[in-house]
Amino acid sequence: MQRRQRPGKRPTSSPFRWLMWLAALLVVVGVLLVLLAPSLVTSYIRSYVQTDDFREKAADLIAARSGGTAHIAPITWNDDTASAADLSVEAPEWTVDAGGLHASLDFGAIRLGKWSIQNAGADELSLRRTAPASPGSSSPEPAARFDDSEDGVPSFLRRYIPTKTLVSGFDVHRFLFEQAGWKISDTQLRLGNWQSGEVSVSGKMTGGKLLTPIMAPEQKEPLGFDLAKATLRLGSSQLQISDASLRWKQEATATLRGSIKPESGAWQTFVHVKGVPLDEFLDAWWDQRLSGKIEGDLEMSGASNTPPAWKADLVLRDGVLTGLPILDKLVTYTNNQRFKRIVLDTCTATVRPQGDSLRIENIVVQSNGLLRIDGALSIRGRMVEGDFLLGVTPETLSGIPGASSRVFVESNPTGPAGMHWTRVRVVGTFDAPQEDLSSRLIGAAGMSLLFDTPGAVVEKGAEVLLKPVLGGDAAKMPAKVIEGAGGLLENGVNAGSGLINKVLPVFPGK
Repeated sequence: MQRRQRPGKRPTSSPFRWLMWLAALLVVVGVLLVLLAPSLVTSYIRSYVQTDDFREKAADLIAARSGGTAHIAPITWNDDTASAADLSVEAPEWTVDAGGLHASLDFGAIRLGKWSIQNAGADELSLRRTAPASPGSSSPEPAARFDDSEDGVPSFLRRYIPTKTLVSGFDVHRFLFEQAGWKISDTQLRLGNWQSGEVSVSGKMTGGKLLTPIMAPEQKEPLGFDLAKATLRLGSSQLQISDASLRWKQEATATLRGSIKPESGAWQTFVHVKGVPLDEFLDAWWDQRLSGKIEGDLEMSGASNTPPAWKADLVLRDGVLTGLPILDKLVTYTNNQRFKRIVLDTCTATVRPQGDSLRIENIVVQSNGLLRIDGALSIRGRMVEGDFLLGVTPETLSGIPGASSRVFVESNPTGPAGMHWTRVRVVGTFDAPQEDLSSRLIGAAGMSLLFDTPGAVVEKGAEVLLKPVLGGDAAKMPAKVIEGAGGLLENGVNAGSGLINKVLPVFPGK
């Protein structure tokens, strides 16, 4: 017989039912936490980044990555925009100082797994190389990432903290860079977008000044330029500059490209210059005799604590040569007034340092229809030594007895056809350069008066050619000229040539 249940009593609940309810509740809570985790992380980060603890940990992170020390001024927040009065970093080989820092943090991007920094920049930023890397030194090991620090983030939320960073540009109103004698100052710098994983960032500079370590002749300080604009790319091991437009002393312009390697301090650059006034590089003596504007290419390279190496391939535009003693003598000898002021249709040379001297090679100077000069010149302090081939037209020599047969007898395969050539050697100082052409012309004239056709040439050549040497009265007496030509003139020429040969041992066998 079946018992009836007493009225008002229910069957006893199984304990497993409560466990099921608890498990369901935990699942729901877990799902909610998963769904809310990004919001919780965002909320936590929003509050945490506004604390001094975050600022101190950020400074520690920068110090660890740079291998030095770092300081960040208190950070002020206005909604999602942060600002700090200054930041400084002192690393073993670098110092960084920034003022007026500001940036906005897109908290919404945290849910997408990114740190998104926007509108970042600084009023002032200086980057200085203080010392070259020592041999065998290595860069400091990267410090732990933010999510590995003891920041109090619950472990179940930590995996939602972004590990990727996106910076949408960085603007600097006044940027300063110094390394190995190079200095860029008072320029506006704009860096492009950068994100985690990229090893370089593009940039652009506008305005400012560029100071180089190059000390040019007759310049009292290293060359400096006004910087119009430049495109650059900054990487972990190299800074590349391209399309840089420069101006020098409001007249000359230049375009530059090059690179600097921060770790070693090595640098190289290529410059094309145009419209550079030549008188800026000449002393007072040459400034009165040579004019024009320089155009050409300049290659430079160097490293920390080493003098720069350079080479320049130059062209002189609108060149004019006037007032040289040898030109004045040519006017007298040839009665050709074009030698007083020579317009240089072609004037090119390669310039480079050689030990303690300046070497000017591949010199080509040409005045169409008049003369051409090929050769090389060395300058050591105020001393000059040069070896040239001088070519002139046959008409130029027609009035100089013996010049074409005894002096202008060299050959120059690279020169224009139809010209007569002779070798000219120059030695002395900038203030008083000496040449051996005049003595040889005088000797040739004397020999011609003696042995060629004295009756025909003495009246034509003696007075004009020999007057600067013998004086007016002697030059007017043909017999005296003929009598002395074989001794005085020839001996003087031989002595002068011998002296030149002794002074110029750099031209053996010439």
